[in-house]
Amino acid sequence: MANEITNNQLVEPIERELISEILNDTSIVEDAILKLEPVDFVNRQMASIFNTIIKLHTDAKTISEHTILNYISTHKEMQFDDYELVVKTLANKFVSTTDFEDHIDLIKNASIKRQLNTFADEIITTDMDITKFNELLYNFQNKMAVITSAKRSNKIASMSDIAQDYSKDLQRIISHDEEVTGTPSGFSLIDAKTNGFQPGDLIILAARPGVGKTALALNFLVNAAKDCKERAEKTPNNEIVLMFSLEMSSKELCNRIVSSESMIELSPSKRSRLSNIEHQSVNNTIDAIADLPIYIDDDSSLTILDVQSKIKQIAMTHKIRLVVVDYLGLLKAPTTHNNLNNRQAEVAMFSRTFKQIARMNNIPVLVLAQLNRNMEQRGKKADGARPMLSDLRDSGAIEQDADIVTFLSKVIPEDEEEDNKKESSTILIEYNIAKNRKGPTGLINLDFIKNISRFEEKRFVPVKGVNESKSFN
Repeated sequence: MANEITNNQLVEPIERELISEILNDTSIVEDAILKLEPVDFVNRQMASIFNTIIKLHTDAKTISEHTILNYISTHKEMQFDDYELVVKTLANKFVSTTDFEDHIDLIKNASIKRQLNTFADEIITTDMDITKFNELLYNFQNKMAVITSAKRSNKIASMSDIAQDYSKDLQRIISHDEEVTGTPSGFSLIDAKTNGFQPGDLIILAARPGVGKTALALNFLVNAAKDCKERAEKTPNNEIVLMFSLEMSSKELCNRIVSSESMIELSPSKRSRLSNIEHQSVNNTIDAIADLPIYIDDDSSLTILDVQSKIKQIAMTHKIRLVVVDYLGLLKAPTTHNNLNNRQAEVAMFSRTFKQIARMNNIPVLVLAQLNRNMEQRGKKADGARPMLSDLRDSGAIEQDADIVTFLSKVIPEDEEEDNKKESSTILIEYNIAKNRKGPTGLINLDFIKNISRFEEKRFVPVKGVNESKSFN
């Protein structure tokens, strides 16, 4: 406590200096307002005057001794003892404004230190209920992050600076050896429209059950991991891909990956009847995927806060190139959010949080979701069975928050009857980019080889009732 009093005594004169500097040179107001808030001032009188300065500035009014006194006189909540004398003294005190940036930093640092002391006291006095320990820990991590990120930087930039930075980025993209600037999906037609999964983007992959959304997400994950490995061979790095699987165990996912990569069916009935050549191929595939930087969390009881916290922790030591969450419908809200009165409100909170995760960690986040039954009611053929944004289950907030929304749906070929006679496990799937905030939308045909959980690109297929289903902008 004595140390706190000493720090307050040291910072109070600096606060007075800064207010005096603003009154004598209003050109520094922008910097002060951008980096400080009234709560950052330990002296309540200086906090009140600074608050008045903010309000005058917001209203585009002149900041002077006269306007400040006039404002305080008409707003009782701003008043304090002898406010007229205090303001006049500060206004008439001649000071140099050369140190104002140092003064702003010192005031902010002192404010952060006070918040840290209060936070430390809160940790000491909190009842650490072990049944809610994960949530308590998450809340503490969040509060700590808020405190440590409290220092604001000047994010307002002139068009000249913006254009120069954009030109550098554009030149880097143009001269880049690879066409894809984001994390590659491994499918050239998809990457041609999205330029890969871009850092900071929330991508939704939605479909009805049984259409292959988990299989495609795994294909994306493995392809991205291969790219990480290739990049690491050129320049060592800590790049990884990460999957949260709430539906399938890590061993089930591994079985699917091995089957897809070896192109050998590994269903329970087939595994016991592998030939020697197939067995060797499977073993070689296992060795190959074991070397890929893939991390999987298969905790089926995950909450959105668990996902957020784990990504934060992993991002401290690794560069995450892609996060996959399978799937949104199984995600749980933390018990601290029991006030959410319906599933739509929960899903809206989930989508907002996933977008924050993507942006704050500068990583692409791919979230799998289910569609409601509306598309089935519209008809089973051609466009009638094509999903729309309104088919997203539980919440329109998903559509609003997502940068890219994609759908998977089965395509009915013209020779449907002949295809049905063939004993083929390949299903024609339409990958529909229904929303793309940064690029074109369109349709892409994929072959889903269901028995090995593998997708492959198909350039074009005639569809009943539709002239063409090839990609469009």
